[in-house]
Amino acid sequence: MGCEMYLNTDPIFALDVGGTFIKASVLENDSIIEETISQFDSHSHEDAETILNHFVSILTTLSQSYQVYKQKTKDVYTNKTVGIGFAFPGPFDYEQGISYIKGLNKFEGIYGISFREELTKRLKQSNLFQGAKKVRMRFENDARLFGLGVSTLYSNERIISLTIGTGLGSVFIERGTIIKNDKRVPEEGYLYNHIFKGKTVDDQFSRRGILQLAADQNLIHENLDVKEIAGLAKEGNEKAKEIFHEFGCNLGEMLLPFIEKFKTDRMIIGGQIAKSYELFGKSLEHQIAHTNTKVTPLDHALYYTYAGIAKMFAD
Repeated sequence: MGCEMYLNTDPIFALDVGGTFIKASVLENDSIIEETISQFDSHSHEDAETILNHFVSILTTLSQSYQVYKQKTKDVYTNKTVGIGFAFPGPFDYEQGISYIKGLNKFEGIYGISFREELTKRLKQSNLFQGAKKVRMRFENDARLFGLGVSTLYSNERIISLTIGTGLGSVFIERGTIIKNDKRVPEEGYLYNHIFKGKTVDDQFSRRGILQLAADQNLIHENLDVKEIAGLAKEGNEKAKEIFHEFGCNLGEMLLPFIEKFKTDRMIIGGQIAKSYELFGKSLEHQIAHTNTKVTPLDHALYYTYAGIAKMFAD
């Protein structure tokens, strides 16, 4: 039959890496194995050796859960191609597997180190995936992976996916493929560093953007965060309602040229702020109505991130 068209990667170990926690699971046949869903402290303030060994420990724990699920302790990886996929914060060289995080109070210990090479070396020493035909390791930005996971629902569409939380993550996807270097999209598909009305997009369309709008409305005090402002808006507080209305108007206005240029079929809104979509959705949709672009808010970000990690290995 000739050469193998693609490597059938199964199981896939999926790790969503944050500065405080690492959330992880194992997937088989593109489905999350519920029994393996786990959360670990990230130890992101430690030195390189501690961080790398901690990842080996995490993968060992996941492997044990997977073995329990498979009801076997031997030969579970024999002749299999195992995938390990990371949703990792940036700055990060995702192709080479090298972290360039500095000055963000996390993972500085592995700055400039080939995370891929160092982790691979330790996994070989541990014999964790004994008998495996191959171990493949891939890295990508969490916002991109969320969008990639969501794209499995809309496989024939052009999508702009946003994750709005502490900052704004973005990805442009066409028929299930991430578009990075294309004249229809901003460089790398990133919107966060663009300037809108004199400020960066990241500053305005994020938690701190909403808090700034609240300060402008004199609706701010020590214990008031986005969740509380949303609660006030739902209770009918006019200032709180105006904050989200303005947020939606501005978001739509900022997105409009990117939507038009990419000929976008669907906008996905994810992240913590998506939980308040009912408060800013109408004003956002009004701004882009003439484009006929559908807008879909989605929760369960972690589920779609895991699905995106699995999709990285579908080649």
